[in-house]
Amino acid sequence: MKIYILEDDKDQSELYSFWLEDYECQGYDKARDLIKHIPFEVPDILLIDWNLPKVDGLDVLHWLKGSRYESIPVIFLTSRNTEDDIVRALTDGADDYIVKPVSEAILKARIKAVTRRLQNQVVSNDDSFTSSPYQFNHKSNTISYKNTNVSLTNKEYDLALYFFKNEGLLISRDQLLESIWVKSSEVSTRTVDTHISRLRKKLLLNGTYGWKLISIYHQGYKLINQNNE
Repeated sequence: MKIYILEDDKDQSELYSFWLEDYECQGYDKARDLIKHIPFEVPDILLIDWNLPKVDGLDVLHWLKGSRYESIPVIFLTSRNTEDDIVRALTDGADDYIVKPVSEAILKARIKAVTRRLQNQVVSNDDSFTSSPYQFNHKSNTISYKNTNVSLTNKEYDLALYFFKNEGLLISRDQLLESIWVKSSEVSTRTVDTHISRLRKKLLLNGTYGWKLISIYHQGYKLINQNNE
């Protein structure tokens, strides 16, 4: 089993890896490095610290849950111990929450518990997602509809998936920057607008097949299924 550890304290990260020597562990001290690597090799479990510079653990969780990697289990390992923090992380999709300091026995037990829960779940097809007539293929970054096969960039694909999984919800540009680009200072709202314009054209999100990606002035975007209206 492959475990990625996101922890900016090198000593802590190495200690966790030592405790978990029966697993294949890989440590990261920056969230962006972790996010860049996941598409090339997807882990079985993520151990994440919350308090990280620039992009924190909660940002990473939000990115995961809005992407094709939403099924990766996440365990928080953090010094943040307030009830509000614990509730927020679990509500936003974390599978477990451990307050530091943590013992070797507890960490191993929590990982095994999360693994058992996953094994007991009904197996689903994590390689695809369908919202008629659109079929998403996570492995190839393609979306098929009406005998048309469209290849997309990573960001275009993740953006399309995010909209379809949040059908009918108003999504601001800031939300998209946080969820898809993970607060990158190199990306502006104009970049978001450009990607959305491309999606409309490539996927015909103009009402042709019942789906319309609309802009709401000064607020953001919304994907509407006109068949449900």
